[in-house]
Amino acid sequence: MASLPWVVLLSGLVGALVGATAAILSQFVADWLARKRELGRFRVQSFERFRREFSEDATLRAIATRYPDDRLENKEIEDYLGFFEEIGIYADRDLVDVELVDLILGDAITECYEDRDIMDFVRSVRQEEGDSSYFEFFEKLAAKLVAARNQRRLRNRP
Repeated sequence: MASLPWVVLLSGLVGALVGATAAILSQFVADWLARKRELGRFRVQSFERFRREFSEDATLRAIATRYPDDRLENKEIEDYLGFFEEIGIYADRDLVDVELVDLILGDAITECYEDRDIMDFVRSVRQEEGDSSYFEFFEKLAAKLVAARNQRRLRNRP
């Protein structure tokens, strides 16, 4: 009978430890779910900001209206790719929904990526600056979009 208080005390401590562990674990799970939900919301908001800027910015709108029918001047290429570079940075850090980017801006991004004159401009900037990182995020994003489109074509082939 003398050991009974120790058993009760020990079972109480184990119960408290299990309860505290479960509470802490549930808090971590709740925090993880909240962060995931917030990141998803931020990714969509980031996309919306880029979509709005692409359609409302006078310079970008003028370039998009002319391109690809007309050749762009170097400053226009720089502005256009600079915008896509920013999207690429967000995409690289998983801060924008790339599927939405592909649906709305993907054609413009991939057209630039597949345009010899524009990619020659990218190479010349990199060479002049001695820095191969210029427009690297645009290039990564465009390559990712092209690869995804090629995969869709293969899947949807009759």
